[in-house]
Formats: sequence, structure tokens, C-alpha cells
Amino acid sequence: MPQEIDGKDGENPSLCRNRIEAARRQSLSRNAGPGSSPDPWGSDALPRVPADNTMIHNIPAPCRGAFRTVGPVLLLAGACPVARATDAVSAELPAITVSAHAAGEIAHDTTGVSVTVLDVAELRQEGIYSAAEAMTTVPGVYTLNGGGENQRGNICNVVIRGLSSGDSYMPMMDGMRLSGISGSGIQSSNVMARTNLFDVGTLEVLRGAQGATHGGSSMAGVIYMETPKGSSDKPSLSLFSEGGSHDSYTGNVTAQGERENFAWFLSSTYEHSNNDLSLANGDKVRGKHAGRYENMSQALRLDYRAKENTTLTATYRREDASYHYANRYGVTPYTFRTNLVTAKAQTQLSRALSSSLMAGYYGSDAMLGHGWYSDLRNVQVEWSNTYAWNKQHTTVGGFSWVRSQYGVDSVFETSARNTDRNLDNTYGLFAEHHFSPNKGWDNTLAARLDQSSHFDALTNLRASTSYRFNREQTRLFGSVGQSYRAPGSFQYSNSTYFSGGSTYCGNPLLDCSTALAFDAGVEHDLDSRHTLKLTFFHTRIDDAIETVPTGEGHYTYHNASGHRTAMGVEITLEGTWTEYANTGYSLSCTLTEPKESDGRQIPASARQTWKADFHTEPMQGLTTGIGLSAATGRSNFAGYPTTKLDSFYTLRWYAQYEVNEHLTLHARVENITNQKYVIESDWQDQQYSFISAGISFHGGCTLKF
Repeated sequence: MPQEIDGKDGENPSLCRNRIEAARRQSLSRNAGPGSSPDPWGSDALPRVPADNTMIHNIPAPCRGAFRTVGPVLLLAGACPVARATDAVSAELPAITVSAHAAGEIAHDTTGVSVTVLDVAELRQEGIYSAAEAMTTVPGVYTLNGGGENQRGNICNVVIRGLSSGDSYMPMMDGMRLSGISGSGIQSSNVMARTNLFDVGTLEVLRGAQGATHGGSSMAGVIYMETPKGSSDKPSLSLFSEGGSHDSYTGNVTAQGERENFAWFLSSTYEHSNNDLSLANGDKVRGKHAGRYENMSQALRLDYRAKENTTLTATYRREDASYHYANRYGVTPYTFRTNLVTAKAQTQLSRALSSSLMAGYYGSDAMLGHGWYSDLRNVQVEWSNTYAWNKQHTTVGGFSWVRSQYGVDSVFETSARNTDRNLDNTYGLFAEHHFSPNKGWDNTLAARLDQSSHFDALTNLRASTSYRFNREQTRLFGSVGQSYRAPGSFQYSNSTYFSGGSTYCGNPLLDCSTALAFDAGVEHDLDSRHTLKLTFFHTRIDDAIETVPTGEGHYTYHNASGHRTAMGVEITLEGTWTEYANTGYSLSCTLTEPKESDGRQIPASARQTWKADFHTEPMQGLTTGIGLSAATGRSNFAGYPTTKLDSFYTLRWYAQYEVNEHLTLHARVENITNQKYVIESDWQDQQYSFISAGISFHGGCTLKF
């Protein structure tokens, strides 16, 4: 369990004031509901259900190192919103909640689902400014192809528990899907490669096929993000600037605040890097500015409390990015443009019933030179309702509609023009019931039924449980879930397109992939400041969609005849010694066996991953630390058969010094030991694989007004 702020003897909240304040801001932002009417079942029985369906638990917020992990799971049910005994601190610091449970967000330490809640403020304090780099701190997660601080902007394939890339997981922002309802190539990988942490307030990673109420394309998990709400403190303006190796620079301007019933957050970020790409054979990539990345992004969020029980929220996000993709022959520029708009109304209809309505649009355009173009257009509407029957039972239910259109145009050399624009409408019904028969035992059952215009009815199911005992020092938790992935719109079409001298043909006979996952775990507080977590997991995928060759330079797609399995264990140990310069640590190891049914390793996976962070505050205002990331037993992303990649480890050092309330200095060194390992493989000839840029140095400052 994450360490409690004031729930255990001997804990001094003042010794970790920065992390407490970060937890408070995040929790209050997530839990800010429009109503505050008294509970119909008594003030000591059931927590208030705000109009945004956030379940407020009176549990002390966690205070600890680089991230908060909600441990994996046991079997059947997972988090009913039943209030626990309150105290002065918990009243001010609501528990960090997770969004994995329909519209009803559940406290992170009462869910049975495997989800890590990352503390974005702490990540930035440690010199981590991108979502791709943040993923390297999550147990059970491994990144491949362009992932890492010094290779920014093209692709970041996120591998969750041995299940890789693309449409195996689903990224979400402000409740909006950022990939096609039935898949859209490498959209998910592009999103994770370019998202920065300056305009992200919530970052959660759900591991396993337990994202029942979020819908398909979540067989490996869900990465859930939100634009932050404006701070309730006095209005502020911050200016961030950092430069470093490989011609890298990042600048950000953020303005935020809250006045009476109105809150605002506005952020603009510019970044570029030349990435310093090299080939495994020692050659430099041909072409000027090979691997150069440039991006300008903006984010806006507005919150208005129209009435005591009603809140309106609107967000807008935009990206304009380019990446000079390199290969052995030269450089081809990619350009990306995305727009995201959402609007949400939340209201408390009665003491027991709340409702929310969200509508959003996401548009993504990508161009590879002048010969290949793709676009994704998602429109999403979701209506959800929460009803608190009594102090033991709460039900969440709703309806969603997603209109997803993905198109590909390809004109290469003398090839004919080929166009695929496939439209998919998916209607979903979802429900989840929370049941807590007694204190310390929380359960959920969830289901979602999707009706697609291309496929028959598809289901997502989940059951989870969490049981706390031994004076609340030990918790058993578990879940079982089922999810699916529909083929991409081009994959199941009759279309053909040409790209880089290769021909790709769709296959209308493709079927959906399905996943079944089990988690079982235990977490135990060794004392008030140190926690050990142990999780066992098993995921099986049937009818996996594969790219297969049909001749030299010709490829198509089919459903694998066998199955894929990923089973293993996650081990995490973390804690703090507040009396020793507020020193903290986190250690995690994931051992997994990602296999095809014929015994081959699943593409783009790793058998072992290690992560560590050690940080301390040797003097007032100064925080410094060192981090480790390592992976062994790696396989490349493609190839017949799949080939092995070299093992690697990287060490990083970071420091931040708060000179005064207005000025903070920061510095970091990435890849201290100058490791050269493959980051993107060429499955035809390994000597042309890209390798890491090696050691790099970065420094800058932040001004706050």
C-alpha cells in the first residue's frame, strides 16, 4: 500500500510537504464535484456522490516517492464507495482515485484492478517531461522504437506485460479515445511519443484486460490522461526553459488560477531535438537533420460552476509536430497535426443520483513526405449516471456512441492512387456495480456491450475484489477481465496501398482478437513507511492479428492460428526515511514469459524489466536522485522469425534546487554510462538498426510569478 500521510503512528506530514500538496491538488481536482448536499443515508455511512460520479473516500492520501502503484489483483470484485473513519487530515486530503471504474472513480487503495497512478509533479521534479519517459517508471511496462529521452517524436511502442504496441492498449485524454474504435495503425504509438507532461495533470496506467467500461482496443491496458484543472491557489504564471545535448530545447508557458466559480488552465510548449541517430554498424544516417523532432503544443481547460450542483468543463488541445524519419537511404519527413475538443456537464440530480454528459472530437493527420497520408476522425458522446442505493451498494450505468473514420491515401513513385476511408459507428452500453459488505472488503462487477457497424455485438467484462485485514496493513486483491481488439479499418478492407516499395493488402475475412486476463496480488506495509507488493498475472490472446508476407515486398493480415500468452510476476518495494533528509526509494522487477503458441517470443517484448529510483533532500530546497531502467530478453518489433535484441540498462541523475519562491534551477544527465543499445530494429538487416544516442546533459530553470 502507498504510505498514508497521517494514518499511522509516527508519521509527520510536514516532512513531505511538497508531495502532500501535490496529492492534495490532484485529489481535489479529480474529486471536485458540483454538489455538497448531505448524504441520504447519514453522514457517517455513505460519501457524497458528486455530479462527476467521483467516489470520494475518506482515506488519507499517499505520500511517497516517484509514483503510486495500485497493486494488481486477485479474483472477482474491486471497489465500493463506502466511507471509512475520517480524521482531520483525510478531510483535507481526499484519496487519490482511479478512473478504471466507469464514471465512478474509486480510491486507489481499494480497487482490485492493476493500475499505477503517476504523480506528474514528482516526475517533472525528477526531470521527466514526456509521457514516453514516464512509462519507463511503471512496473510491467517496457518501451520500444523511439522510446527514451533522446529519441523523441516518432513512435513509442508501449509494451504492457509482454503485450505490445499499437491497438493492444488504448490511450485516452479527457475521457476521449485517441485511437480508432476498431484500430488505426500506429496512432497509439504516435500519441505516446509526442505527449508532454506540462499539460497533463492526471496520468494513470491500467495493466491487463480489465478496462471493461472503456471499450475495445484495451487488451493490454489503458493509459488515461487528463488536462489539469486550474489551481485553487492564487493565479500563477510559470516559465520553463531547458536546453541540452543533441540540439535539444524545451520551453513552456503555463497560466492557471481560480476565481469564485471559474477556473482556468492554459499551457503552450515548444520542443525540438536532433536525436543524434546512429546505425548499429557505426554509420551515421544519411541526410541532413536525420531524426530531427519539432513540436508546438497547446492545452486549455475551463471549469465553471453554473450552480451549486452543476459544473461545466471544456478542454481544447492542439499539436503541430514534425519528425525527420531516417532509414539507410536517407531522410523522409513526417508531419503530425492533432486537435482535441471536449465538453462535459456534471450535475447532482438528487442526494443519491448524479449524472454527466460528455461530448468530444479528436482529429489526427499524419503525412509521410508527399506520398502517404492518413487521418483519423473520432466523435464521441458518453452519458453516465451514478446511483447510491445505500451505504453498501452503488451502481454506475450509461451509454456511449463513437463515430470513428480512419483513412489512408498512398501515392508512391508510379503507383496508382489507393484510398481507404472506412467509417465505423459503435454504440455501447456499460454498467458497473460496487458492493462493500463490510469495512475493508470492496467488490465490483462491470460489463460493456458494443455494437459495431462492422462486427457483431462485442463484450467487455470484469470482476474485481479487494480485501484489507491485519489491522489494515495487508491487502489481497485480484481481478479477471475480458476485452477485444477489432481489426483496423484498412486491415479488414479490400484496399491495397504502397509504402516504401512494399505493398500491403487488406483482408475482409479478419476476425476480432480477444483477451482474457487474471491478476492476483498482495501488498503489505512492512511498517508505516515501507511497502512490499507482489502480483501474479496471466493474459491470453486468441485470434491475434498479424502482418504476414505473401511474397517479396507483399504483405497482408491474418488471425494467428494459435494463441499468445503473457504470464509473470511484478515485485515492487518502496518507502521513505523522512528523518534522513526525506530520503525515498522505489524498486520494481517484472518477470514475464510472453509466448506465441508455437513457443516463439511475442514481438516487441522483454522477459525481464527492472526499474529503480533513489532520491533525497540533503539541504532545504535541493532534491537530487538517481534512476535505473533495464531490460533483458528483448525481441524486435517485426521479422520472420522474430529476432532477439540486445539487453540494456541506463542510469540517470537529476537535481532540482529551489532558490526562492520564484526561481528553481534543474539539471539532469541521461544515460550516464553512455550505453549504445538498439532502440529501433531493422528486421531485414540488424546492422541497419538504430542505436541510442548515448550520454546527454540538460539544464535549465523555471520562473514562477
